[in-house]
Formats: sequence, C-alpha cells, structure tokens
Amino acid sequence: MHRLGTADLGRVLGFLDEVASTETDEPFPPERLALLRGLVPCDIVSFSELDRVHEEALGLTESQPFDCPEFVSEADFWKLRHEHPMCHHQDVTGDFQALKLSDFLTPRALRRSRIYNDLFRRWGVEHELEVGLDAPMWHTKVFLFDRCGGRDFCERDRAVLNVLRPHLAQLYLAAQGRRRLREALVLHERTEAAVVLLEATNRIAFASAAARALLDRYFGRTGLGLPDQLASWLRERRRAPAPDPLRVVVGDRSLVVHAGDDALLLEERQSLPRLTPREQEILDLVAEGRTNAEIAERLWVSPGTVRRHLENVFAKLGVHTRTAAARFVREQHPSGPRR
Repeated sequence: MHRLGTADLGRVLGFLDEVASTETDEPFPPERLALLRGLVPCDIVSFSELDRVHEEALGLTESQPFDCPEFVSEADFWKLRHEHPMCHHQDVTGDFQALKLSDFLTPRALRRSRIYNDLFRRWGVEHELEVGLDAPMWHTKVFLFDRCGGRDFCERDRAVLNVLRPHLAQLYLAAQGRRRLREALVLHERTEAAVVLLEATNRIAFASAAARALLDRYFGRTGLGLPDQLASWLRERRRAPAPDPLRVVVGDRSLVVHAGDDALLLEERQSLPRLTPREQEILDLVAEGRTNAEIAERLWVSPGTVRRHLENVFAKLGVHTRTAAARFVREQHPSGPRR
C-alpha cells in the first residue's frame, strides 16, 4: 500500500479546508470537482450517480464541459456498462475503493476490447481511475478521473483518493441533509413538517406543531430550551462537524434529527426489529433488487434457505412482499443498506 508523503497529505487537508468553508446543497458542483482535478491531475473529473437496478442515470456533474466528438446515447452506455471491468468489479464485490482501468486490462487488451472501441475511443479516454462512495445498487455514486493520453495514473493517485473517500462520503451526506432541511423550511408553513428554528443560544425561536409534539414525546416538555441530549449533540457537532443525524430510539419508534444552519428537521421512523446477521444480509440484498437465486449464489446457500430466511424477515417486519421489505430498509437507511 502506497503511503502518502507530507506534501500530499497537506494537499488533501487543504482541499478539505477549502470545501468546508463553503456549504452547498449540491455535494460536488463543478468547482469542487475542479479542486479534485488539482489533487489528481487529469483531463476531466466526473461525478456520476446511477440506478444500476433500473438502468437509469440519476445525475452527472463534470469539472468542466466535456466536448465529446461522438455522442454516446444512454441506451448504448447501458448496453456496454457491464463490460466495463471496474463497473463489473463494483457490482460483484460492492467494493468502491480506488481502481485503475489498468488493474484489469493491459493497454493492448484494452484496445482490443469492445468497451474501448465503442465507448472510451469515442470519448478520447486512454486511462481511467475510479473511486466510489459505499452505496446500494439503486443509487451508486462514483467519481471518474479520465486522461486522454500521456501516462497512466500512479499509486500515489490511488492513495490520495482512498484517503479522501470517507471525507467525500461525509460531504455528500452533509449536502443531502442541508437540501432536505432547506426544502422543509420552505414548506413548513404550508405542511406538517417537524421543523425547529434556533436562536444563537440554542433556545427555540420557533417549533412547528409537529416538531413540538415529537420533542415532547421523546424528551418530555422542555419549554423554550432544547432538551439536554439535543443541545449536547449540537455542541459536539460544532466542535467536530459530522453529517450523521442524531437518532433517539424509544420502543419500536425512533426520532431522527438533522441539523443545518440554525434549524433542525425532525423525522419519526419505525425502528427495524432485531434480525440475525444472516437475515440482515439477505434483507440488504433484497433491497438491492437481487433475486433469491442471485442471493443464494452470492451467499453460497440454497434458494430454499434464502426463502426460509425471507419468511422470517417478512414476519418480523410485518410485511408480505419484497417491495415492502425493500421500502422498509430505504426508509431506515436512505443512503443505502448497512454493510
């Protein structure tokens, strides 16, 4: 494993300091991707979000406009994607660590491949480095670093991205939370959103009726002051910013609190019942859209064993279909099933 030197670690910290100074509802706008391009030199950096289960593009952002001489349709992309060695590796293993195209194909083998002649050649790409955020198949999030010539990416480039990977995940979650909170603030006067607006001293300046009901239910009556647990969490969050929401479990329900600027968004969810590790593993794969046969092959068990585990899971969740079980997981873990 390549160890980064002091200079490279300083560049990584400089990138994190710069992005921390600006808050956006979009996690990786072109200007942030341009900063990444400065860390790992290349011709273009892209951030791609895909639903690989339903073969839909959910979003694509590039560090600068990419002038592709030959148009590649989305339909053509999905026909070819399964031949992309890094995409195939991610599908099979769920591993989104940084990988180079040359980890899988020699230059000669690459130029003989269909993926090169039908896709990379049309884009002018000769070398590619990918890194992704841990995510379910229905919403993968991958950064692509492309070079149109010159030398291949090196182990230093790979190490930089692997060091950055958990921080990129935090940036994504933080932007997602800010976006959801701002949407709630816009709508709170016309809806039943559970929103709390705070004064500088963490006193409650405003709480919607839904928010007040949730605060009373989970913390007891607190008047104009925040509950101690909430206030302590906010103080810790300011000292060491983190995107993770606060979760408070009471019985079979849980309260999830998102923070942003001087406001809180409260959501109540049903807690997942206690599942065995194998049941949880199978439920996560169901939520990814896997069939019983695919799950059985993945876990080295028989389809009958998968079916019996699913019957137990459905009974514990109180549902009767795979769709309902998958929805249960998404509601509990919006960023993807647990791994």
